[in-house]
Amino acid sequence: MQWALAYIAAAFALIQVLDVVAQRFGWPDSLERLLILALAIGFFVTLIIAWYHGERGAQKVSSTEIVILALLLAIGGGLLWRYARVASVSSATTPADVSATPITAKSIAVLPFVNMSGDPKNEYFSDGITEEILNALAQIPTLKVAARTSAFAFKGKQEDLRKVGEALDVATVLEGSVQRAGDEVRITAQLIDTHNGYHLWSEKYDRKLTNVFAVEDEISKAIADKLQVSLSGGDQPLVSLKSVDPRAHDFYLRGLPLIAARGPGLREAVADFQQAIAIDPDYAQAWAALAEAQMLLPHYFLAPPDTAFPAGEAAANRALAIDPDTASAYVALAMMYRVQWKWKEADAVFQRALKIAPGDAEAADQYGQFLLAEGRLQDALAEIDRAQRLDPLSGIIAATRTNVLTALHRFDAAQTLAQGMIAAHPDYALGHFIAADVAIYRRDWPGAKDQLRAGAALVGENPDVYMLLVNGVADPAQRTSARRALFVGARDTHQRLSEPARIKWLMLLGDRDDALDALQRIGQDVMFGQDNVWQPAFDPVRNDPRFKAALKKMGLPYTPADTSATSQIDHTGPGA
Repeated sequence: MQWALAYIAAAFALIQVLDVVAQRFGWPDSLERLLILALAIGFFVTLIIAWYHGERGAQKVSSTEIVILALLLAIGGGLLWRYARVASVSSATTPADVSATPITAKSIAVLPFVNMSGDPKNEYFSDGITEEILNALAQIPTLKVAARTSAFAFKGKQEDLRKVGEALDVATVLEGSVQRAGDEVRITAQLIDTHNGYHLWSEKYDRKLTNVFAVEDEISKAIADKLQVSLSGGDQPLVSLKSVDPRAHDFYLRGLPLIAARGPGLREAVADFQQAIAIDPDYAQAWAALAEAQMLLPHYFLAPPDTAFPAGEAAANRALAIDPDTASAYVALAMMYRVQWKWKEADAVFQRALKIAPGDAEAADQYGQFLLAEGRLQDALAEIDRAQRLDPLSGIIAATRTNVLTALHRFDAAQTLAQGMIAAHPDYALGHFIAADVAIYRRDWPGAKDQLRAGAALVGENPDVYMLLVNGVADPAQRTSARRALFVGARDTHQRLSEPARIKWLMLLGDRDDALDALQRIGQDVMFGQDNVWQPAFDPVRNDPRFKAALKKMGLPYTPADTSATSQIDHTGPGA
């Protein structure tokens, strides 16, 4: 009886713990039922052991009995740990309000090919080959291809391919290796089913460096054939087979991982692409990559817009003059049109890019940012959701989606997504600044300060200015000090307090007159997603004639599409 009572008490306590853990990790009811069933079986085993000892007297528990009980505990604990780990990873990388859909059979992730050259300095070459094959497959309309950011998250990791398939929502993976020696290259590739681990196809290619594009095209078409997906261009190559100087291709491959990583490496990427086109002036892909890198520089405060944007536009036009089907050049050109407030032209060019490369997550993300800037909020959310399905582990896409949710006044959903973004990308400075904005709209002043401190530390800025700004938003009595800090203490020292950002802060501080005056004077500045005119900070002035005049100057509608909600922020203050 003592054994039974002790077991029931322990099991009851464990079930309470299970209930809390299950709610925390979102476990299905079936798993909880399974574990409770295991406890019930353990109860009967305990009764048998107790009866055995009761009948036989004060006999000591045997080593066999200890092993049985230990196994029961180990199995239960193993199930708990394994499921908690899987659930926590899933919750950190999947947006909470995107419905799960079955994995389509026509889907693939191209994992980073292993560098077999014996020299770590050749890593860029194997990575570049991987990315070119990935980009080729992304042109197939009926094939879902996991984007580079998510696929490369598994670089150097010996992950179970079934877990990779679950994390990236793909049914197959392509993996392989690249061995380079002089002007010779050996590429091996194998297509694997993520459900069962079976090899569906494999091949080895020995070629000269001058024929590497043909190999990439062969691999891409072999995969398309194996997955039974149709090629929109018939027998047209997925990879341009135009002769490219191997030295130019080498510089181009060096720049690809740098442009993907964003940040300070963009300057080096620009230099690499410039080297490539200096060697081979007719290299369309290198011109397009240069255009994209130039367009990104001002967004990361690495070059002034009045020089970087025109250079990017010129590079994009040069790429399209060489090859009118260069999707990335259209993306760069559309980014330029967006900056120039040429909304119709930008939309048409984005559509052209997505028609050429429907599986390009970068193009989908940039188009989503454009739709947000134009005020087409539901369209922006749909496009960003599509981008996130292609690139579920991307911090940049998660940031854009957080901005869209914030503009839609879905603050709780935005907070959940922002928390997952920060957990997965703790060193992503922009993510912290975006999370701070979400916290402000939720009136979570301590949370906003924590995120601003983290973001400021990552970019080397003094956080004191941000603390004064949050205090001013929270407390009308501190708004004079906040406004002074915004224009005196931070004008030349805080890059993220750009003109659009200052206008947003003025609105949050209640200084509407100065904010609207500044908005009417604004030129074609880079307006980040959390600082554009569709964010809740501008809700109180939607019907103000000065606001309408500013939007008319930008060529924008008076109100954002698909939202009429009001902000939760108290905008009373000096300008109210």
